[in-house]
Amino acid sequence: MVMILWWVTLVLLVAGIAVWGISFWNRRSVRRSPVVVANSEFLDRIPSFSRTQGLARLLRVLLVVVAVLGLVGSSVLAGRVATERIQTPTFATRDIVLCLDVSGSMYEYDTEILKTFAELTDSFEGERVALSIFNSTSRTVFPLTNDYDLVKRELAAGSEAIDFDEQGYRAGSRDYSDDKVRQYVDFIQGTRGVDDQASIVPDGVAACGQLFDQGAEDRSRSVILATDNEVNGEPIFSLDEAAASLERRDATLYTFYPGAYECARTCADELEKVTADHGGHFYSSSDPDAIPSILASIQREQAQEMGATPTVLRTDQPLVAFLLTFAALVGIVLVGWRSR
Repeated sequence: MVMILWWVTLVLLVAGIAVWGISFWNRRSVRRSPVVVANSEFLDRIPSFSRTQGLARLLRVLLVVVAVLGLVGSSVLAGRVATERIQTPTFATRDIVLCLDVSGSMYEYDTEILKTFAELTDSFEGERVALSIFNSTSRTVFPLTNDYDLVKRELAAGSEAIDFDEQGYRAGSRDYSDDKVRQYVDFIQGTRGVDDQASIVPDGVAACGQLFDQGAEDRSRSVILATDNEVNGEPIFSLDEAAASLERRDATLYTFYPGAYECARTCADELEKVTADHGGHFYSSSDPDAIPSILASIQREQAQEMGATPTVLRTDQPLVAFLLTFAALVGIVLVGWRSR
């Protein structure tokens, strides 16, 4: 709760106290110079007179209390008591494609991205989300949709399935149940269509761009790419050509780079340069736990680019002050009438 025009409330309360002070001073002056009525001592011995005097005193006190309550209520009402909440405009025209490299070295990061995005789904209002995964070939897990039950279900299932250390499993250092192996194999099915090739990043990025439909509509389009850029094969596209295809679709590329196991610094440099050259944003972290904060940063970037500045919404809450003021006015009328 906040008081928007607090200074109005303060002025009215000070004015009320000033009026009370003047009245109190005048009353003391009258008491110092009372009007003397001869032969009136016997009135104090009349029971009805005593009761009337007591009632009059009570009514005067009650009138003061009611007037004070009315002053407080009207002052608060004039000061506009309101509630405040921060609202960021919703992105009902936002399309987001998660574009994940599912080669063996990426499983920890893919798991965190899918898990975090599944949690973010609860805050979506109209956004469409798609998931595409790639290794030597690409597979669309689900196309752009705002069916959030499906999105959350698929992302949760994907984060569980991809949490699989294939290199450790093949080396014998990691042991998984048959169900877990089958779950992993089912999820990556369709991403190893080319023998002896892996992590064909440019073709994967180009395939992710193909998921954007409704090209004639004015929509925000984003690709969140997670890859170590360790290409092992012969891609159809170069990375620059793939990023340019996204730019032609007015899609912004957000690249998450976790570091490389075998590739030299050239992998990161190329990925960062291509991302920046085509108006994208590059994030680098070797810590999977950093992914929630990176995705939050991506959302802030999208909000700024779309002009979605958070705004403070104020809602007036006059009910209590209005009822108090109204009750005080009624009380003053009734007590004043009874005092007569």
